Amino acid sequence: MPKDVIRQFVTPQGVTEAVAKDFLARTQAYIKETGTCVVAISGGRAVNGFLELLRSPAYLDRIDWENIYFLWTDERFVPQSSEDNNFHRAKERLFSHISGCCHFYPVQTEAGTLEEVATLYDKELTTVLSACEKEAADILILGLGDDGHIASLFAKSPVLEEQELSVRAVPGGKVWDRVTMTFPFLAKTKDVWFAVVGETKMAALARVLRQRETYQDDTWQDRIGHVLPGAVLSQDEVRWYVDEAAGGKLKL
Repeated sequence: MPKDVIRQFVTPQGVTEAVAKDFLARTQAYIKETGTCVVAISGGRAVNGFLELLRSPAYLDRIDWENIYFLWTDERFVPQSSEDNNFHRAKERLFSHISGCCHFYPVQTEAGTLEEVATLYDKELTTVLSACEKEAADILILGLGDDGHIASLFAKSPVLEEQELSVRAVPGGKVWDRVTMTFPFLAKTKDVWFAVVGETKMAALARVLRQRETYQDDTWQDRIGHVLPGAVLSQDEVRWYVDEAAGGKLKL
């Protein structure tokens, strides 16, 4: 039966510190076991805070960057020079500060139309996983939207029904057109972590956790259409790192 492990911290800083510590330990474990670690990250306040922390002396020289492969769960269909681009923010906070070898594969938003870019990234995922001799990402680090969306998977979107492709275009996806990983890809990831901070996330988080408990015996495929996207994934264990503002009075 799937299990949600919820850890609550007083501040957003407590959340990012906990995610960073676990990231260091888990990437080391995967690299020791398989030689590489494939990490898929989203955007958002908490994830960006985690990335910024990784560039601090406590982590920058301790992480085996050369054997970690970074992918993006989703991207806004804007140039990489745009402040609204998830990779642009991640690069500013972390990747431009790594002096040695580091593997990162952002969505190439200027490589064609929205559909063409999605197709290219779908192929990119296959190439990266093949090079690492893996069938899925090892670690998935997500935020949670105040409407319960994850990555760029929104409630009632037709993209939720995708059963084959790993990446899809999301036209008209809440302000921006977007490109996103789909549930068939996300569902294969081994470690799934949610970082959720801020009072604006409280209602969505509470609803998602209730739905996850109600539908805990259902597969991820069967949950689609009945729950918010944040409640769909059904790995054996899902970790939640939340601050008091987002968690409220969760019963842990």
